[in-house]
Amino acid sequence: MTLKRRIYLFISLMALFFLSIWIKSRWKVWFGNSPEPAYVISAEPQRVLLTFGDHGELSRYVSWMGDTVVDPQAQLLVCDTTSTDTLRVPAFGEVFRSRAGIGAYYRAELTELLPRRTYRYAVESQGQRTEWYQFTTQAPEDSAFTFLFLGDVQDTVGGIANQLIRKAITDHPETEFVVFGGDLTERPMDKYWAETFASMDSVCTTMPVLMILGNHEYLKYLVRKCERRNSLVFPYFLKGMAEREDDNHLFALRYHNTDFYLLDTNREWPFLRQQHSWLKEKLNQSTARHKVVVGHHPIYSVKRKNNNILVRWTFSDLLEENKVDLVMQGHEHAYARCTSSEQPMEGEICQNPPLYTVSHCSPKNYRIRPTERFSAIHSGSRYYQLITVKRDTLWMQGFDAVTGEKIDNIVIPHQ
Repeated sequence: MTLKRRIYLFISLMALFFLSIWIKSRWKVWFGNSPEPAYVISAEPQRVLLTFGDHGELSRYVSWMGDTVVDPQAQLLVCDTTSTDTLRVPAFGEVFRSRAGIGAYYRAELTELLPRRTYRYAVESQGQRTEWYQFTTQAPEDSAFTFLFLGDVQDTVGGIANQLIRKAITDHPETEFVVFGGDLTERPMDKYWAETFASMDSVCTTMPVLMILGNHEYLKYLVRKCERRNSLVFPYFLKGMAEREDDNHLFALRYHNTDFYLLDTNREWPFLRQQHSWLKEKLNQSTARHKVVVGHHPIYSVKRKNNNILVRWTFSDLLEENKVDLVMQGHEHAYARCTSSEQPMEGEICQNPPLYTVSHCSPKNYRIRPTERFSAIHSGSRYYQLITVKRDTLWMQGFDAVTGEKIDNIVIPHQ
């Protein structure tokens, strides 16, 4: 063997050696899961959540959990506040076993609700009933509505997210529902789910809450795994998964004059291709005046130029060809916005949507290196967006969740 070949062989072996050491050092980060502490679920119904149902904007799911066995008599009680009659809706129960415990999860759907009505409801299982909550429906023909968007929350146990979310709702009482951009829960463990419900506090029982999955909702293996309890808490995923016979957590909702599409960008390439087909079909069928897409990983990364490249390849052309107005994203723990143009936006009018926005409301802050295409760049705090949809425009305002300061203002005209 020549000296030159020996040198090449030595360099190759050393590179392989150091690569192996690096992979070993990162293995638990990429594929390891911290053990879930053991837990016991008490019998009383708890963690009550209100979200949209599978039958349009005038339907609602109510989900809750309690005990470790299913009560076949579990039910949702609901009454219109203009009436004394109480409707009893049977609940569907399912036992879920996590890595360290077991719990019974319930869901009941309300359909054909009346517009502009206030309803009171309570849930009942194992012979115990919760307090009475209430929510108000809006009218589909209304031309304007407002909702709140928060990126990653993933608060630490005993965190302050509940204070910030309550403050945002108090500051913007016109809010009709809340959208979370993934990583709502720090890790798939019961103690963090408890913190998540503490974070949402009274909000998740009084107005619909929508969530997409983030990477923190997944268990890390060579092929990542999403626990079923995510879809038991947010049941709008279940019908589509059963109909498509796949594991993609997707949901489409028409609300007034706007179509919302919820994606799961955490998946591997074959799953992303399935989602592309689903979204393409939904966009082709859409007759809505506005279109909003929610995905966890930013199409255009605010951290590194080539981050999330598979997500961009899969969806960017589809979003732009179908004139989507707004794409809401999380994951990168900063606040920023951009369009598909390499040049930053000038002024407060988005002339070439989609508008891509990144946000987070987490105690974690990451180092970011945004390219020139980004505008309204903020980091080091927690943020949220208030989006008002009118007939001919979407109006997005950005706020610092800690101080309440308005940090951004942008209008997207109807194309």
